[in-house]
Amino acid sequence: MSCQIKTIGNLKDVNKVKEILSGDAVVKPEFIASHELPVQDCFVSLSSAGDVLALAQNTKMIILISKWDSQEPSESKNKFHIVEWITSIICLPLISLGKVSAGTNPDWTCIAVGFNNGILRFYTETGALLLEQQLHNEPILGIKCQSFSFHRHSISKQPLEELYIIYRSIICILQGFPLFSTLRACRNHLARVQAKCNDISPATTLSYKKWEFRNQDITNDAEIIGTTSVSSFNHLMTASLCGGYNALYRSSAPQHNLVMATGKRPFIGFHYALEGGNAPVLSDVAAAMASKLVNAIGTAVPWFRSNSKTSASLEISKNNSQESTETLSCRYSISDLMREGDSIVCSPNKMLSAVTDAMGRVILVDNKRGVAIRMWKGYRDAQCGWIEVEEDKHSGIHKNSNKSVRTSHIRNTLFLVIYAPKKGIIDIWGIQQGPKITTFTASKNGRLLYINYGLLGVNETTNLSKNEAQHTCVFLDPLGGLKEIIVPFHFALSSKNAKKACDIYLLRKLKNFLREEDFDKEKLITEVCNVCLAMKTNEVRLQTLELLMNTKDILPDALLTAANCFAKTFDESDLNIMESAAKIVYKLTMQLQKIITFYMFIISSDFDNTVKSVESSDHENSNTEMLALTLLISEHEVDRILTLYKTIYNIEHDNIKSGCKVKFNDNERKFFNFLACFDFGLSNLTVLQKDIKLEKKYQISVLIFEKCMSSHETIETWKTAAANSNIQPHVFMQLVLIYWMYKEGDRSLESTLTQFTQLLHVICSLNSIEEICVDCNENSLWWKDVRTILTESLNPLHAYTAALACRAVAVTLEKYKDKTYNNTEETYDNNKNDADDSNNDLPAKVEINSEGTNLVPHEEVHNSISEWENVSKDTCQFTLLIGNLEDVMVLNAVVRQQPLRDQTIDFFKLPFEIQNISLGIILSNGKGSVSEIVAKWLSSTGVHPAQLVDTADIEFEQLHFVENVVPEKEVSAVNFQEDAIEDAPSSSIENQIEPTKNITAQAWVLGKIYFASKKLTLLKHHFPYSLTSSVLLANLCWEFAMAWNKNVSELEGLDAALTVLRHIPMKHMQHGVCCLLWTLHIKKRMEAAGKIMNKLGKLPKERLSIQETGLSDKQLVTFLQHCVTFFDIFSEAELLETSNNILLKSEELWEGQSSGPQPFALSALSQTPAWYELIMLHLQITNILYMMAYFNLKISKPLNNLFEGVAQPYFFQDISDKIMFTWNHDDRKDNLRLEFLRHVITASMDFIHQETVDGKTLSSTQAVLWMSRCQTLGSMWKLNSDELRIHQVCQLYINGFDRLAEEIAAAVNDTERLATDLLPIAGRRMMAYLSKSPDLLEEVSRISTTLIKYLESLDMSELILTNCSNNDTIELIHKISRYLPETHCEFHVVQRMLDATFIYQDKT
Repeated sequence: MSCQIKTIGNLKDVNKVKEILSGDAVVKPEFIASHELPVQDCFVSLSSAGDVLALAQNTKMIILISKWDSQEPSESKNKFHIVEWITSIICLPLISLGKVSAGTNPDWTCIAVGFNNGILRFYTETGALLLEQQLHNEPILGIKCQSFSFHRHSISKQPLEELYIIYRSIICILQGFPLFSTLRACRNHLARVQAKCNDISPATTLSYKKWEFRNQDITNDAEIIGTTSVSSFNHLMTASLCGGYNALYRSSAPQHNLVMATGKRPFIGFHYALEGGNAPVLSDVAAAMASKLVNAIGTAVPWFRSNSKTSASLEISKNNSQESTETLSCRYSISDLMREGDSIVCSPNKMLSAVTDAMGRVILVDNKRGVAIRMWKGYRDAQCGWIEVEEDKHSGIHKNSNKSVRTSHIRNTLFLVIYAPKKGIIDIWGIQQGPKITTFTASKNGRLLYINYGLLGVNETTNLSKNEAQHTCVFLDPLGGLKEIIVPFHFALSSKNAKKACDIYLLRKLKNFLREEDFDKEKLITEVCNVCLAMKTNEVRLQTLELLMNTKDILPDALLTAANCFAKTFDESDLNIMESAAKIVYKLTMQLQKIITFYMFIISSDFDNTVKSVESSDHENSNTEMLALTLLISEHEVDRILTLYKTIYNIEHDNIKSGCKVKFNDNERKFFNFLACFDFGLSNLTVLQKDIKLEKKYQISVLIFEKCMSSHETIETWKTAAANSNIQPHVFMQLVLIYWMYKEGDRSLESTLTQFTQLLHVICSLNSIEEICVDCNENSLWWKDVRTILTESLNPLHAYTAALACRAVAVTLEKYKDKTYNNTEETYDNNKNDADDSNNDLPAKVEINSEGTNLVPHEEVHNSISEWENVSKDTCQFTLLIGNLEDVMVLNAVVRQQPLRDQTIDFFKLPFEIQNISLGIILSNGKGSVSEIVAKWLSSTGVHPAQLVDTADIEFEQLHFVENVVPEKEVSAVNFQEDAIEDAPSSSIENQIEPTKNITAQAWVLGKIYFASKKLTLLKHHFPYSLTSSVLLANLCWEFAMAWNKNVSELEGLDAALTVLRHIPMKHMQHGVCCLLWTLHIKKRMEAAGKIMNKLGKLPKERLSIQETGLSDKQLVTFLQHCVTFFDIFSEAELLETSNNILLKSEELWEGQSSGPQPFALSALSQTPAWYELIMLHLQITNILYMMAYFNLKISKPLNNLFEGVAQPYFFQDISDKIMFTWNHDDRKDNLRLEFLRHVITASMDFIHQETVDGKTLSSTQAVLWMSRCQTLGSMWKLNSDELRIHQVCQLYINGFDRLAEEIAAAVNDTERLATDLLPIAGRRMMAYLSKSPDLLEEVSRISTTLIKYLESLDMSELILTNCSNNDTIELIHKISRYLPETHCEFHVVQRMLDATFIYQDKT
């Protein structure tokens, strides 16, 4: 890496900027081109955050906010009075008070501007004036800033935020905290004023310190170095020289503030100010005391203040007074009468300063010692800046390899940048006596900007790692370009470390070469070889290897060449005395050499030819026999496994997994993907990277094992290459299992499973047999990791076959170990070396043993294996795993089948979702996982819950769940016999029982089972306890409820959940599910509906209903109907007594496993029983709300007026609270309740009109249903049922339904009351008839006067015109006369009405 000038921004529209700055200038410079900025004549400041650039010239200032990207510049300018002009400018980026760390983004930027009359003004980025104050009556020479930061080797121990205002004779210091607090207050006040808000103007007087240069004739620039301390020896020596032998001195040296000033007489002066400032003058103390005394007396005696001339004079003097001035003492100087200093630029650590003069010199000064240590000539009108660079922190492969060798601090260095405008060059020099680093050509009219401060407005409590300028040294060219000057750290190294600089150059050369895309293989290898042979340092060698490894298009030959070149430079005998970096490079090169060689072997053409020549020699006739011999099981068991595999493979072939895409999308980067999966440098053996994706693991497993799955000869060749690859054996084991489980299915399992088992033998031979096979009563970590991989596999079918192969390998290795290590101790000692060699030849010996003369019949093999002394704990674990995987395999095959559309099914169903199932997922999700999986699948089939109730389930056979064994029963769905069902996995080694039939396989063969009930019966054979009717329906109900809760407007889900809930056979389970549904789903919705309807007294409008409940007004009616259904089910599921003997059993699958989440069925059973009175209370509420919503009734405060006050606090609360209501008879509430029910009965008459289609046959189903609900509510409220029946009879007669009314009238007990209410109805019918009669006067003259008066008094507004016949009216009058006693006051009206029935004669 070399020095460079990097462009960081550009100014747009340079001509406009130039016009703004020098538009009104009287004399324009002629030596500047028209398209260039006069930056030499401008005052320029760049914010340390790099976001604000300010330029000023004469009376003009322009602020550019570009954020280093000037595509859309935001400009603002300010014009000032003619009598003053700008002499200096600086940008102050302020951080927000709420930020924890400074970061790189300021909250806002303040621009401080100095003028020739000594006034200091502060502006915002938009040019708005914030504050102005005259600190001194001389022109401001410059404004400098110190931010809160920490530098090692700094003179100043406590760098604080300060703003320095430099005048000719004094320097003013403004403390950062009060200054920035005042600026923030002014900015906030300005924002409120612009927003037209009333606000009090904040106090804007600035406090500052003044230091005067007493011994400096001309001051052109100054720098405040900060607080310095003097050693005791120098302090005593100075006191002795100044005061002589008898001088008085302090015991400790005082603290001083050093101020360096440059100018003339002296050229450089070192001025000191005592820390803490001068003591106040006695006259100032007296004036302050007099002011306080005047204020105190004036408060007590008002006339004293008004008449006191002293107070007025004190007030005037107070307004005109300025801060007291402290004189600086110049202790020593660098004096040169003919030399005048122009500027002084201090280094970031305050140790050095660069001073320019009028003679074209740049002098480097040691601030602490006060001596000039270096001088450069030929830099007239020079501009200087400093660059502080830290050593590069390399974070590569070795970052965690050896933490002890890390240095405690990162080295840093300084570089001095000198811009010579006369020559048009920028030189970079090493400090202090370093050589010139480089020279850049630059414009002669540019400007070098040095920003030595960071973000401002922070405090000591803020956690700051760095607070430096984003761009320390920036060059502004006249064309508007902003370019940052960058110097790498290694240029500060001495000549003895030049090797690293050379290596870095070679590394950068190689990096640039790799960026080209047109190089060929030979050119790349040649370039890599030349670069690697030329490198000398191990740090850069390591970076080179990492660069090649991280290059996506790298070739294995090129990386191998680099590793070989670096390996030649190491001697293995010197490994113990190598440096840490050398050890890391050596270890990495060794690992790369081996793994690249292995990669080149597995992709070589010779390996392909071996595969192709062997494939033709396979014999299919002996595949089944060979597989049985390999897996150590009988041929009958092999046939069962093959049949099961093929049928499940055919089913799953149509449901290809979409979750794991295992294809090489980029064949050109196979080597990069292969290499990126391994972790190098941490151990002697190569391991896999952590958190690597399964897709990448499968890609490299295909690359490693796909070709060697052809024949045994190929595996033997592969074994030799794998043993030399330096890859850990457990990595091969993990990858081969991943390859087998996620590869595409193969119909011919016989040959592939045999080859896979032999490959497992070879991989196990790469490891020590002691690590694989342990004692019989212990678990091997090797096989434990294998079982974990198989358990977590999302392909249970392939995991099942892999478990069979792993168990066979484990048994074979145990037998081999027993045979090898059962010799005597003496034989073992004499043949130790031979035994070690036999471990390497393990697969060959196993093969000879399985194919040679020791081969016995299958039964003998099985009997010898199943002996109790040869069965280890690992073998038992594999047997259990195989049985569990078989169950999960069947479950996975069923639930991954998308149900076929059946036109006969009209039950609600959810969208089908493919579920990822593995044994690990089922075990981790607890004992209820199988029920949840099957219920989720059933929710997408549309099967009616009534079809899922199986009376042959265990819960019906064993009510108390006492037995612990799984009963063998008839699988009626597939017509299997009871003796054909296998209770345990038939692949067990210990119990080799020959099955009579292949039950599971035949189920699939007979299957193509398209109906969910038949598939469910098959699943119940494997999971009898998890899939009982009650458990399954409870989970299915919850699936529909959860689907409705996600989208409450889809009420079909709630309806389906309630339908399933009604069919749960176990009452205790049904009651628990009701409690959960109420608590988690229904209560909050129903409460919202109840509150809004109680507030409005009616059904809310659509918009308000959606806002409050999430349902429209029509959907709210349906929801309330479902709530009524829910409480009907809830009341029917009441538990008369709590049963503590109910126990949910689970399959043996979860035995010995950690307890997972609680099953939903168990959660339902463990619910606290609901209190029956609360159920009845909410049943009343739901009925009332549903009636109001359905018939659109309006009732004021129904929940308050229809219920007692003692019950209202329990509305929509926990339904399991045990409370006892005290019912008090209240006639007012009874009347309101009775009136409400009458309204419902009246509204229900519309259903009879709607259902009566032909006008003859009357249908009153809905009306009877609503009357039944009203009767139920009436009985709950203890109302007189005759009141409701009488009202219903009256409504039926009013609507002309006389036959229905006669049926209900028979049940009325109070016939007198019924007759009294029916009399007006008959009168209105007679009045209606007379009003239509053509002989009205004749008919009226024949009727009694008493009857005429009665008919005229009736309210005809309630008359409903019906098609009832005259005979019906006559029958009604006769019925009234029979019911009404003679003593009744209106009996004579009935008699007159009977006498008047002659008007209907001959007209009936």
